[in-house]
Amino acid sequence: MQKSYTKNYLKIYLWQIVSLILNFLSMFIVIPYLTSDPEIYGIYTICISFSIFLSYADLGFVGAGQKFAAESYAQGNREEEVKIIGFTNFVLLCFLLFFGITFFILSFHPNLIVKGIDSIEKGNIASSLVLTLAAFTPTTILQRLLQMIFGIRMEDFIVQRINIIGSIIKISSILWFFKIGKYDIVGYFLFTQIINFLSAICALFIAKKRYDYDFRFLIKCIRFNREVFNKTKGLAYTSLFAIISWILYYELDTIVIGKFLGAQQVAIFAIGLTLLSFFRNIFGILFSPFNVRFNHFIGMGDESSLRLFYLQIVAILAPVIVFPIITIAMMARPFVLTWVGVDYSDSISVVQVLVFCNIFAFITYPTNFMLVAKEHQKALYLVNTLLPFIYWGGIVFTFNFFGVNSFAVFKLVAFVVSACILYKMMVDYLSLTLIESFKIIFLPMVIPLFFLILTTMVAKDFLPVVKSKINFIEVVMVSGILLVLTFIIQYFVSITWREILRKIIKAVKVS
Repeated sequence: MQKSYTKNYLKIYLWQIVSLILNFLSMFIVIPYLTSDPEIYGIYTICISFSIFLSYADLGFVGAGQKFAAESYAQGNREEEVKIIGFTNFVLLCFLLFFGITFFILSFHPNLIVKGIDSIEKGNIASSLVLTLAAFTPTTILQRLLQMIFGIRMEDFIVQRINIIGSIIKISSILWFFKIGKYDIVGYFLFTQIINFLSAICALFIAKKRYDYDFRFLIKCIRFNREVFNKTKGLAYTSLFAIISWILYYELDTIVIGKFLGAQQVAIFAIGLTLLSFFRNIFGILFSPFNVRFNHFIGMGDESSLRLFYLQIVAILAPVIVFPIITIAMMARPFVLTWVGVDYSDSISVVQVLVFCNIFAFITYPTNFMLVAKEHQKALYLVNTLLPFIYWGGIVFTFNFFGVNSFAVFKLVAFVVSACILYKMMVDYLSLTLIESFKIIFLPMVIPLFFLILTTMVAKDFLPVVKSKINFIEVVMVSGILLVLTFIIQYFVSITWREILRKIIKAVKVS
């Protein structure tokens, strides 16, 4: 196993930057086409929301398995690694079959999932979307398998390269499926699923060649294994509870809004949710290699290195998380109006609230990694119990007053409460006082944040608010320039940032 993973981090982040650019292009090119018919876009959003169940079909065993597989890899035990991956994907396969059959049945009864389908055309669209989802459920097991194989080796960038090629193809296809007089959202979704499947197949061939991976042995290991089950079940049950909590907190809102308020309100909420999901996906990729390293340190019994690594991640990535979120929140009005138009003006407040749900991701992600790596199951149960109770409790009491906005507001409230709890756990584990932690993490961001808030407050009043590609590019460019200037200021006021940048430059020269 490698001693240093700096080059791997750099490769991962290089391809993350490319992926980030493509995600922006996707939002810029794809979303305006999809949102041209708000009601059908709402139906599309609701149907696609059901794909969340595919992500959680492993009942927590894949997440737990990846931890123990990473530890086995760190110890050089290749056979144990494959057995763990095989068993966890066996669990996933069983439940994917169940969800695939469920989606197939629902495809014949779209009114059960979408309120107000008042035409045969809309019913056929909903049915076709869910049927496509059912047909491509096997893609999920391939993607999760690849996530484990490449992830525990800190070579996620290989899968990212393939997915980037797939993304370019999917973005390009928008010109075929959406033309003047043509709105083929079903064909577009089917095509994207085919590309996802082919991308996964390509990555499997690369894994076979690069690692000489024994897929025959892996296939034999895709079965129930009591030894692996006993090893992973404690953490898996905790992960399952977290999955249920996360579904209740994060994934059901569009389904509930669609059922009680209709597709139009889903479309309004979905704009904010798109940006929230965008940040969530980027941050998930950003932090994922660190999760593996946490497990490596535990596998090697190196607690002191884990603490040092943990603190460095939080201090270095805090500005990377905070600055872009503040920028989008401040620029929400020109951003939304030039992107999707005045029909979505009600989405502006939703966007401003929802993007803040990730403002403390630099605390929540690594702290959750630490709790999982250390198997602190009681703490995980506490945090994951609070999220859905605060969220849905707040919605029940305010829904009649605030409507769809209550979903955004209490998503943020629940997140802030959990972030505060995780922050306390973090400083306790690192043996820091609150004042010491503020000096290390937050103090270096004060001056850059003051500059960012002041300049965006002034700039947003001079930016266009009419939907067009040129206007949207102008808003993005101005936001990007202010963001870059903020990071330059951060570099000059933060010693930690300067040190890490020198380390990165050194690693680039060596590679």
